[in-house]
Parts: sequence; C-alpha cells; structure tokens
Amino acid sequence: MEERKIYTLRQVGTAIKQRIEEATHGASFWVKAEIAAINVGKHAYLELVQHQDGEKVAVMRGAIWMSALNRIRQELGGESRNILKDGVEILFLAKTNYHLVFGLSLVIEQIDLSFNISELERRKRETIATLKEEGLYDRNRFIRMPLVVQRIALIASQGTAAYTDFMKHLEHNEHGYRFHVRLFNAVVQGEAAAGELRAALAAIDPTKFDAVVLIRGGGSKLDLEPFNDLELARVAAQMRIPVLTGIGHDVDVSVLDLIAKGHHKTPTAVADFFVDRAMYFETSMTGMLVQIHNAMLTDFTARKEGLSTFTEMVIMRPTARCRNERGLLHTTTGQFARSVTDKIAVSSRVLETFAHDLALLPRHKLAQVEAARIREMSGSLSGIAQRGFQLLLGRLQGMDDAIQFLSPEKLLHRGFSITRKDGHAIKDPGTLKPGDEVETTFASGKAWSTIKNIERHGKG
Repeated sequence: MEERKIYTLRQVGTAIKQRIEEATHGASFWVKAEIAAINVGKHAYLELVQHQDGEKVAVMRGAIWMSALNRIRQELGGESRNILKDGVEILFLAKTNYHLVFGLSLVIEQIDLSFNISELERRKRETIATLKEEGLYDRNRFIRMPLVVQRIALIASQGTAAYTDFMKHLEHNEHGYRFHVRLFNAVVQGEAAAGELRAALAAIDPTKFDAVVLIRGGGSKLDLEPFNDLELARVAAQMRIPVLTGIGHDVDVSVLDLIAKGHHKTPTAVADFFVDRAMYFETSMTGMLVQIHNAMLTDFTARKEGLSTFTEMVIMRPTARCRNERGLLHTTTGQFARSVTDKIAVSSRVLETFAHDLALLPRHKLAQVEAARIREMSGSLSGIAQRGFQLLLGRLQGMDDAIQFLSPEKLLHRGFSITRKDGHAIKDPGTLKPGDEVETTFASGKAWSTIKNIERHGKG
C-alpha cells in the first residue's frame, strides 16, 4: 500500500501563496466589484461581492491600508463619502495578498472616480429614457404656472443654509410681498434622502398650494444621486401643480431638474423668481390701470365737449325760437290790424250807402214799408259789430299777452342776458375783438367786462 503524503496547513497555505505570487508577479490590476460592507478606522476593511442574475457569484475581502486610504480620500475629495459606503459599485486598482492566517484579500491602492461618475450618468440616462417611455418626462413642464405664486409647499431640510436663505429672500423682499410657505421636512442627502423626498411629495395636497419647491445647498456630483431617483421623478412628474427645484448646482443637472416645471441654480434663485413674478404681475396691473385711466379721460373729454355743444344748442334754441315767434307775432298782428281796418272801412261804406239810400226814400215809406226791415237790419248789424269788436279785442289781448311773455324783461328773469357794445346788442362774436369792453344786462342789474378771447363754434 502506497504511503500517504500528508501536508501541514501551513505548507498548503505557503504553496497557495507561492502559486498566487507566481501567477500575478506582484502586479496590480483593475477590478470591478460592489462594496457589500465596509469598516473604516485607521485602515478600511471591505467585503467585496459580485452579483449575477440576482445571486452572489463571488465574494472576497478587501483592505485599504492607512497611507493608501488617506491618498484615496484626497483624490476622491468630497465624493469619498458617497463612494466608500455599502452598496456602491467601484472600479479599483489592487494587488492580491494571501495571508496564512487571514486568507486571500485584495489590497486596494486606487479607486477610479470617473467610473462612478459614468455609472451615475448611465443610471441617469436610463431613468430619463424610462420617464419618456411612460409619458412622464414633459408632464409637469406643461402645467400652467399661476400669474402669482404665494402658497408654496417647500421640501427642504429645516435649519440648513439653503432653507434659511430661501425663507430670508421671500420674507424680506424689497417690495413687501407676502408669501405663505409650509415646510415638508426631509433629508436631502444620503441613502434615506430619496425615500424621504418621495414621502414629502406624496404628503402635499395640490389643492392647497400654487407650487412645490425642492431645495438643497451645493454638493458634489454624487450628492445629486437622490434627485435622480426614478420613483421620486415619477411622483414629481405626476404632481398637478408646478414643481420647481433649486438644488444648488451651477453645472450639473439632475433628473428632477429636467422634469420639473422650472429649475434654478440656487434656492435663493427660486425665491427671487417668485418675487420677480409677483413684481411683473403688479407692474402689468399698474400699466393696465393707467391705460384704463387714460381711456376714461379721453372718453370723458369727448363727452364733455359733446355736452358743451348740446348746452350751447339748448341755450341758443329758445332765443332763436323767441325771435322767430316774435317776428311771426308782429306779422300776424299787422295782418290782423289791416284786416280789421279794411273790414271797418267796407262796413263804413256800406253804412254810408244805406244812409244815403235812407235819406232819399220818403219818410212815409220808411215808416210804413221799411221800418221793420230797418229795425231788423239795425239789430243784426249791431250784434255783428258787437261780436266782431269783441273778437278783435280778444285777439288783440292774446297778442299783447304773447308780446309781454316774450318781452326782454321776461326773458331776463328766465336766466337769459343781453350783451351790448356801444349800446348795440351783440348777435355775432365776429363783431368783437380782444380788448373790447361790453355791457351785459341781467334781470337784476348790469355788468361790464373786457373781452380776452373769442372762440367761434361751427362753420359760421
């Protein structure tokens, strides 16, 4: 029976170590793996893992010695806390190290930051593509922004500089505008940020606010990762009121910035946007009021001019009517007087004829034959003359009353006046010139004045 060859554990470990060193020749190589767990002290100890189809296909320990850890932190800068944490996939330069007690591990010498940035951009592009496929990418950007935004749902971390600056710019704006802000507190950085931001958005009642604002201060590119979250973007895109962001990045734009109604570089820029919008609205309303005022003045001026024309017509029409009626009255009076005179003359001639005839007839015939007829004709003639005389008296009295009613004294008592120059009544302003002295007669007295200006109306 062949004698068994037995190796000690140390011999096996030494042999494995030699084979690994012979295979790698102590060279460094690039490895891509996910950090399953990390413990950082003077040194950093990591558990590295690779998943495939949801299952672990490889697990290995990693280590970053103190000198390398300090150098890596310096190279990564502000992104180190976002990279050296659980669940982050990294690309690193490492050497193999097999320890007889601790086993195989990878000693990490360098971490490639550009890989993580590229991964971030890849996931960002995937999120954007998904939102476009679902029809959510442009949804919030098409929501109408109110003319004035005063009721604001603010998602921020209370007590931060971003929150303080935003509130200061709103509350102490130079125009004195008042804004009503309700804070929905949420962390804006770290692993829990995306979940808290989603919860804050879901808690907002869109019927009670004009807009939603998400703000945070500046930070690194990887600090933007919560704002690239797909579920957060879905909730924001489906808000029924405008969503605005002020995430504090001058160059980098998150997915939330892209799908929001409006994004601004800083929290204070969002506040200034609301103040400027309110000022623009106030300016527009002031301009509209000025236009309305000017239009009213123009309309009132036109109506005033029209009223002045009507007033002059009302004033002149009674005077003209009185003149016409006076002329007609004089004409009628003359015609009536002539008619009465003619009538009396005719009647006189008839009477003279009758008298002549009566004188020639014998007295006895007059007494016997014509006495009754003479009496009848005398009575009729007397009645006719009496009635004619009374009718003439009535007409003359009516004409006298009309003349008295239209007399200058009556017209003066009714509010009219007579203006004379050199004793003659002025009927045409063209007969006057500046500097002339005129006399105005009223019902209760007279006034003397000097012509300063003459304005003619119409084409006359």
